[in-house]
Amino acid sequence: MRLLVLSALAALAVASPVLAAEELTTQQAGQVVDKLVSNLNGYFDPAKARQVQAVLKTERKRLVAIHDREQLAQALSAITLKTSGDQHLKVSVTTASAQAPTMSDADQALLDQRLAYGLMAVRRLPGNIGYLKLRYFEQTAAGAQVIEDAMALLQHTDALIIDLRENTGGGGASDERLLGHLSRAPLTMAALHWREPDGRETVEQRKADVPASGPLYADKPVYVLVANRTFSAAEEFAYDIQANKRGLLVGTRTRGGGNPANRDAPALGFGLSVFVPNGQAIHPLTGKGWEGVGVQPDVETRPESALTEAYRRALGVAKPLVVTPRSEKERADAIADPAAALAGDQRL
Repeated sequence: MRLLVLSALAALAVASPVLAAEELTTQQAGQVVDKLVSNLNGYFDPAKARQVQAVLKTERKRLVAIHDREQLAQALSAITLKTSGDQHLKVSVTTASAQAPTMSDADQALLDQRLAYGLMAVRRLPGNIGYLKLRYFEQTAAGAQVIEDAMALLQHTDALIIDLRENTGGGGASDERLLGHLSRAPLTMAALHWREPDGRETVEQRKADVPASGPLYADKPVYVLVANRTFSAAEEFAYDIQANKRGLLVGTRTRGGGNPANRDAPALGFGLSVFVPNGQAIHPLTGKGWEGVGVQPDVETRPESALTEAYRRALGVAKPLVVTPRSEKERADAIADPAAALAGDQRL
């Protein structure tokens, strides 16, 4: 699910001075609250938006007395979440200084680079099992290229474990490309139902991005690790895998955030912004989504045990294309004690 990360936004027309300790004045906090109330008009559910707006107006006197930016963001988010039940409808502090109203394009690009476009690990585990861990799904072409490079390294493994236990979303080029590598016939993705500014509903059917040269992992077993931190676009990926019966989900129920946005998070001023969903994700194969309920794994186990469980299952079904005495011993040792094999692989 395409969920836009924070990018460059227009600066506020009126820039007010901030206190030396980066605290907001009562007037500045009031401007943030008022901008939040105004931007809620873009929420996909107008009736629920009005409910949140009413609570914010009632609580305004208390809120404008909060001068710390982080504490104000938390207080505002507590109201939006409690009233709407939507975990995406959240206020965040996005800049290191209140004097910088938004993050620049250059800083956002540098941040993505420093985070390796969401890539946390690519490994060949003992027994020739592939392992790919992603912190988020990068939306740009650079994210798709990271997936392409990772899958090129993993294509000769005998089964693949995709670790989304710490993945909190993103969406776009990278998740579409990863799904595109997992099946010869494109896997069906979620449809995004957008509420346009004029109130109309439009539907965008997401599509897996199958490489022109063909998928690299179309026929081998796939396991996806999920946990209660797995959120948003990462939940869609897991849901897509499960709905298409392409792999096995292992772990715990995911967090339950299925309302996306297809526009930048509105700036509230002084380095704060709010994510305002203007859409809902519904999967064509089920007629449902995961908002508020999460994605239930096929194999339920504690998050810290999910990798070992998936690894054990992968070793049991993997079909090596070539066998040597050394590879057979490595595989046999891993099957005998998967936890020990994983621990040994981590030792330097």
